[in-house]
Amino acid sequence: MASKFTTSDEQATQVATKWLAALSSAADAEAFAHQFLPTGWLRDLMCFSWDFQSFAGRDRIVEFLSAPSETDNKSRFEHAQLHNFELDKSISPAKFPVPGNPQIEGISAAFTFSVTSPPATGRGFVRLLPDGEGEWRAFTEEEHAQKMAKIENDPTVLIVGAGQCGLMCAARFGRMGIRALVVERTSRVGDVWRNRYPNLSLHSKTYPMSVLYQPWPKTYPKFFPRDKIADFLEAYAVGQEINVWLSSTILPTPTYDESSGRWNVEINRAGNNHVCVKPKHIVFATGLGAPKVPSWPGMDTFKGKIYHSDQHKVAAAYKGKRAVIVGACNAAIDVAEDFVVKGAREVTMIQRSATCVISYGALEKFPPPGEKLPIVEDMDLVNNAMPPALLIELATRGLPSFKETDRDLFDGLRKAGFKLIWQLTPGGQEVAPIAFVFHRLASGTILDMGNVKLIADGKIKIKQGVEIARVEPEGLVFADGSKLAADVIVLATGYQPIMPSITSIMGDDIQNLIGTKVSGLDEGGELTHCFRPTGAPGIWVTPGGFGMARFFSKHLAVQIKAEELGLKKRN
Repeated sequence: MASKFTTSDEQATQVATKWLAALSSAADAEAFAHQFLPTGWLRDLMCFSWDFQSFAGRDRIVEFLSAPSETDNKSRFEHAQLHNFELDKSISPAKFPVPGNPQIEGISAAFTFSVTSPPATGRGFVRLLPDGEGEWRAFTEEEHAQKMAKIENDPTVLIVGAGQCGLMCAARFGRMGIRALVVERTSRVGDVWRNRYPNLSLHSKTYPMSVLYQPWPKTYPKFFPRDKIADFLEAYAVGQEINVWLSSTILPTPTYDESSGRWNVEINRAGNNHVCVKPKHIVFATGLGAPKVPSWPGMDTFKGKIYHSDQHKVAAAYKGKRAVIVGACNAAIDVAEDFVVKGAREVTMIQRSATCVISYGALEKFPPPGEKLPIVEDMDLVNNAMPPALLIELATRGLPSFKETDRDLFDGLRKAGFKLIWQLTPGGQEVAPIAFVFHRLASGTILDMGNVKLIADGKIKIKQGVEIARVEPEGLVFADGSKLAADVIVLATGYQPIMPSITSIMGDDIQNLIGTKVSGLDEGGELTHCFRPTGAPGIWVTPGGFGMARFFSKHLAVQIKAEELGLKKRN
């Protein structure tokens, strides 16, 4: 992010063109970095290295570009030899306001470029500020069967999980000639959505959640429910000719053969047939970890039912009865709303710690910069060009505006005894809600779709800040001695981290290579091990929503393809 040009509507194209010309003529890393402000940012998504990296400041950019490449003795800058920088006319250069400084306007522009080693083309996006100086094929059934047999007999990649990430990665791999086999533990594609609580829906508009190669039908509603998502994903697997083994699981513990560079993986296929496959890569697209189920004394004595929110199905069975939801985030408010709508006599939400809340209305008021672009690929480019850490910083500058937009909502919640927070840790710096998405996969948050008002209106009661001591036959007893009667207790207590799901398959030793943390921002401000090298040979992790899978599946596919072609060292 940078430049030393002034801004105006008439000059936007000229400024961007001139900046790209200067970038093209840069003879070395320092000259290249000089086109950035001293405090400018560079986000590299596999142009100069086989990783995702963000750098703040010219010195860090020069240091990164000057470091030896992974394949020869040249510097990263010399090895890549980016050239042919040209404006991408699909996104017109535009002015944008600078958060926190309304007197300054910047210029944003998309561009294309070529890479010499390996020969490739790319797209980029730049935000410029003044420095004070001035792209169908039909298969016959026989061909299709042959294709599926090749995948099953010799998969290059084994994908664990047939949710949106696993399916989009498989579709992307297929288009790039990478044989991918998907293993899914449930009996139908889409069950990861279909089996969750009935009033679950996407909390984002249809367009930004578009599915790779096969967008949602235009007849779909703005926000659509879990069953529609599940059925679409099932059709998507068929339409994209993805080979999925259903009701199948990987048996512990795969082993790695150093000489062949392949994993030996035994799969329990459909519950009665053990099959051994030898992929070069294993992609964990398992989504969230296993449900987190707390343990309190006396749970076995409760006369009613206790279950995790993932198993919530029949709120109507509790009409006229008392429901208690342990937790105060997205699943909790959805389940609580279901009980209210289905006629529960009393619904109480136990908020053990404060929650970061933001309304959908506030998000609509401040959309991501690329959301309104007509082409999804352009939207992805614009939205992912900014380093996550910088995005959090800029969004945090707008936190007062978010708060003001939701002031009445927050006032109502506070009066109802609901505690709000905007710090990742109590007492820390306040941050925008997007920080909870990057650091915690949105754990600890509520995106209000209108149901939070049930709290302010007293239809959902709040018990806040008191730990549960034990369970009795009639309900809960808290640490302060207070009691809460219940006929049903729903544990909306979230999910385990991703790593335990991986170690349950790969064994605990895998942590010696990967570490204990997956997701959340690393020291460089990029998502830890997500769609990137993990430190374990051929092991990849792909968490996230539709947009992340759509965009970063390409970068993952390029890394795997490059290894297959000998252009990149083994992960």
